[in-house]
Amino acid sequence: MIFEEEVTMSISLTTETQQLIEQHMKARGITTADELVRVALQSLAPTSGLKFNELDADTQAAIKRGLEDVKRGDTRPWAEVKEGLRARFIK
Repeated sequence: MIFEEEVTMSISLTTETQQLIEQHMKARGITTADELVRVALQSLAPTSGLKFNELDADTQAAIKRGLEDVKRGDTRPWAEVKEGLRARFIK
């Protein structure tokens, strides 16, 4: 039997971040902050790297439209995109 060594790490969080953690734990039925951090970190891990032809037709079409937009110079600055994403998904 292999035992995991438990290591603790103390971190400081803003009240807002602590509330976000608690909200996500409750929404997902996660009982510990450690488990939530583990899930979050796993979502940051590189994916298996699907090949383009393995993607569904809608995803392929969206990628093609995006590449055509770039060729035409129809792009937005990253700061603008980032703010839009924050406003839409981080409340």
